[in-house]
Amino acid sequence: MKARERFALALRIIGVLGIMHILRSFVRNPSPAIVVLIARWVCAVIGVYLIRGAPHLVRFAYPESTPVTPEKANA
Repeated sequence: MKARERFALALRIIGVLGIMHILRSFVRNPSPAIVVLIARWVCAVIGVYLIRGAPHLVRFAYPESTPVTPEKANA
């Protein structure tokens, strides 16, 4: 498994743990104040993004290698 794949897997695991935390907090307090509800919603969206693999974060951490042109190779 490459480092990029391990990083993406770690992001997915963090996303799952975040969603589990939010669901557990809803069970403890089913009718929270609006501010808490918005914060939980934002955390849930971030968790879903991480579960999907967070492609932008993975690309930022591990950019695609660009091919070297012959002009740059000779310089």
